[in-house]
Amino acid sequence: MGPFFLLSDFGCDDCYVAQMKAALADLCGDAGMIDLTHRVAPGAVREGAFHLMTSVPRIPVGSVVLAVVDPGVGTGRRGLACLSAGRMVVGPDNGLLSWLDRDDLRLLPPPGPDVSWTFHGRDWFAPMAARLALNPGWFRSLEPCLDPVELPRGVFRREGPSAEVRVAHVDRFGNCILWLRPGEMEGFRPGFVRTRLGRFPLELSRCYSLEGEGVLLLEGSQGLMELAVYSDRADTLLGLSPGDGAVLEER
Repeated sequence: MGPFFLLSDFGCDDCYVAQMKAALADLCGDAGMIDLTHRVAPGAVREGAFHLMTSVPRIPVGSVVLAVVDPGVGTGRRGLACLSAGRMVVGPDNGLLSWLDRDDLRLLPPPGPDVSWTFHGRDWFAPMAARLALNPGWFRSLEPCLDPVELPRGVFRREGPSAEVRVAHVDRFGNCILWLRPGEMEGFRPGFVRTRLGRFPLELSRCYSLEGEGVLLLEGSQGLMELAVYSDRADTLLGLSPGDGAVLEER
């Protein structure tokens, strides 16, 4: 049995993460547990989906991911188990699993009468994740999910010497990670970025440490292009947040 990887918006001030881990430990003994993050903004499903998209392909095959960003807890929203390249991901059907490469998607059995209406992470999703870890074959007995909630991704639209792009995520350093893969840059060398705050010179770079007056455009570690500023926050300078659009312009 591989380790559990956990993601949530629970933060670290309360005991919610520990209680969810205790539920896993109660069923799976000393199984390893690794935190992806518990600092997703409260209820920020898109942020959690981004972290899953970029992290799940990097964890060991055979692992189980327990992901709980669940503003609809206690409602009729469903629970999902997803098989993604040999990893199992458990979470709510609210778009959180949208951006995973999904080989198979199944519906979890509904929560029982003893489950807290306000803490499905501990009382429903954690036991389901433990059961899948102990008996991976159980997954095949679950009902297929053919209509999951899907979150749209941002798109890269090029029109002549300019292109529209959207921000997928802003990391804690203020780097703006874009819905733009390096391969989509072929034949396009922008020299400016335009946002609601103005038009800024743009420099192509390999890393964050290029000094200069302009904004840096570089291939980040998550497989997407990023806007960054040397020793400063690109999100503040450019006025960008996740979901916002920007325009890249050739010189």
